[in-house]
Amino acid sequence: MHTATLRVMTFNLLTSTQLRRSHPWRLRKRGIARIFRHYGPDVVGTQEANLPQLLELAELLPEYDFVGEGNLAHTDLSGSLRDWYCAIFYRRDRVRPAEGESDTWWLSPTPAVPASRFLLGTRPRVVTWHSFELIPAGREFVMGTTHLEAFNGLTRRRSATLLRDYVTDRVRRLGAGTPLFLTGDFNAVANSPEIRALFGAHRPGVPLFDAWREAGPADPDAGATFRGLGRWRGVKRAMLGPRRIDYVFYRPRLEVARVERVDFDRLIGHERARPSDHFPVVADFRLSGALQA
Repeated sequence: MHTATLRVMTFNLLTSTQLRRSHPWRLRKRGIARIFRHYGPDVVGTQEANLPQLLELAELLPEYDFVGEGNLAHTDLSGSLRDWYCAIFYRRDRVRPAEGESDTWWLSPTPAVPASRFLLGTRPRVVTWHSFELIPAGREFVMGTTHLEAFNGLTRRRSATLLRDYVTDRVRRLGAGTPLFLTGDFNAVANSPEIRALFGAHRPGVPLFDAWREAGPADPDAGATFRGLGRWRGVKRAMLGPRRIDYVFYRPRLEVARVERVDFDRLIGHERARPSDHFPVVADFRLSGALQA
């Protein structure tokens, strides 16, 4: 990989408390590690895994470390199986975290209050940010990962507004030339109001760019990231059609050398070992220059 190329992945890991019998974590985690090794991402924004899952995955991937917080951090359930993390894995030989440059807050009317949520939200939703350096290029960048509300569109739209406001403030403080990435399971398709709130140029604040929109194929089936696992989730997928709900957003307008939905069905033969009910997305960015701030 070119020294100034950053490989970014987003991956909903599916919490271990779901599908324990049909798709147990003990099998799924090895498939996830295989994907990491096959693609060698520099940074991976993950969602939904609890702390025991992250620790077990880190044991399988000694070349990676992770940072992040759970949605129930600083409560009695912190670190439990119910505490869903938004964690960032980073490859130590290529990426170095900036000391103390982390920021965690909740998608709620009171973002600084741990485990807070919007009134109609099904659970607290957290976003993790951290600053890193791409070691070969000596280039600093900001990486974020989040997991939006699954059922309530109004809550997602409010969350998207908070995210855009944060990006706007961060860009103003760091300068328009500092690369910033936001990954996640947004539980919304690309033409939804909440996703348009992030990249729409007509809205207040600094817009993000969507890696798939910029460099991916137009075929909706090629970009669909919700796979589903098990019989009922397969029915849901068939009813809703192809849904691209996992994203790699970025700014400024960098060159996207490649973007791909990771079709792990081709890599992992055993159905019970399928890593997740979401396909990951991986994108390569050239950090050597920006096409547009």
